[in-house]
Amino acid sequence: MTVIYAIPVASVNPDDPTVRSLISPDRLELLDRRAGPGRAQSVAATLLLEYAIARRFPFVPHPLAISVAEGGKPHLVAQPGVHFSLSHAGAWAVCAVSDQPVGVDIERREPGRRDIAERFFHKEETRYLNSLVPYRREDAFYSLWVLKEAFVKATGHGLSLPLRSFCVNLRADPPTLSCEEVDRPYSLALVPFPADLAYRLAVCTEGADAEEPLLEILN
Repeated sequence: MTVIYAIPVASVNPDDPTVRSLISPDRLELLDRRAGPGRAQSVAATLLLEYAIARRFPFVPHPLAISVAEGGKPHLVAQPGVHFSLSHAGAWAVCAVSDQPVGVDIERREPGRRDIAERFFHKEETRYLNSLVPYRREDAFYSLWVLKEAFVKATGHGLSLPLRSFCVNLRADPPTLSCEEVDRPYSLALVPFPADLAYRLAVCTEGADAEEPLLEILN
């Protein structure tokens, strides 16, 4: 089972001693190097991870010991069977936890960003976007974007797996993908985000026909 937790970034003060006491010193040192909004977003996402792991996997000790694999995917040092993924954008931070490799992505829909598709998406995805009536293109673009980002996070390949090297099919329900670079099956899901309709949220879990993910929004 995959569960996604979401929290408003503004609800977490990155300088609050109580908040900081819940995060390991090594992780805090890394987070404090970030500047601007990214620092508050990253602290909120990390605090959310501590909460999510405690809820779903209470046997894991806290604060969490986190390392980063060669491809850039973070993981728990002592618990290889517990998987997570973090994402943040604008006013929200999200965390997905699962017993299978997982990736999550959230993006705020903003006009004028469809040039990303022409530059980085698979040619079939670009063709699909261009086939839509104009008022549907932006939503489809962001749906593709979060699904593709969630997939590369789940695989652990990160940016070494170019977004144009695989294709997500939005015509299928749920969406499907084709990728010659990865030989394991993955399940994609667009997750409704009722807390803020300006955002699109997606999750990808290793394995075929994964259960529908759950979403919990915290205040």
